[in-house]
Amino acid sequence: MEKLIVVVFDNEVKALEGSRLLWELDSEGEISVYALRVVAKDASGPLRVIDDTEVATLPMVAGGTLVGALIGLLGGPAGAVIGAAAGLMVGTTGSIVEEAQEAGVTDEFVDDITAALTPGKVAVIADISEEWMAPLDTRMEQIGGTVFRRARSLVKAIEDNRDEVAHRAEIEQLKAERAQARADRLAKIDARIDNLRAKLEAAVERKRVKMQLRQQQREARIEALQTKANRAKGEVRRRHEARIAELRRDYAEKAAAG
Repeated sequence: MEKLIVVVFDNEVKALEGSRLLWELDSEGEISVYALRVVAKDASGPLRVIDDTEVATLPMVAGGTLVGALIGLLGGPAGAVIGAAAGLMVGTTGSIVEEAQEAGVTDEFVDDITAALTPGKVAVIADISEEWMAPLDTRMEQIGGTVFRRARSLVKAIEDNRDEVAHRAEIEQLKAERAQARADRLAKIDARIDNLRAKLEAAVERKRVKMQLRQQQREARIEALQTKANRAKGEVRRRHEARIAELRRDYAEKAAAG
């Protein structure tokens, strides 16, 4: 499964070690790395891209734009400039957001990383494919890395629905891995499952509240149009009523799509 991962470390030395371990996992066939960058969060605020000369010659394939898009989202306008300068992305801020959103990156995912990537810390951002999470998680845990991941292709729905789908998918994968895990990893897996369940509940509640708000907005729009239709006559009334019918069809289709 294609995923975007972010591993946060306490310092640059550990982050560079983490990036090399990712390439080791790639060479071992445990994962496939498509693009990778190391970024530091300086005290002054903006992100700083760190070049690792030891891995600079390793091949990069399609997928670098997503890494750059996340750098842009995490670093704001300065991050966007850094990403472009590093050859990771092109286009406007709108295209950065669109690239990230289409890949399943949501506000929750960005907020989680932002909270962890405090000034002085360093992160490895990579576009990868992996079948099992344990190989990568184990290597990163051994050197003090905190892993965040998001599946690249989820659903074309509202943001909170993507969060919900992502959390459910990761919980199911962790459950499958738990059945085959060593005894010394069970507590860590259980803790991650509990954390994901809490996030899942929060995402479901956010979606419920937003759906309720959207429904209220839809009803208010239809009511306003109906008031206009009731006051109108002839062709004007017909047009208002046609718009009301069109709105009802559109809302029904969106509700059916979730």
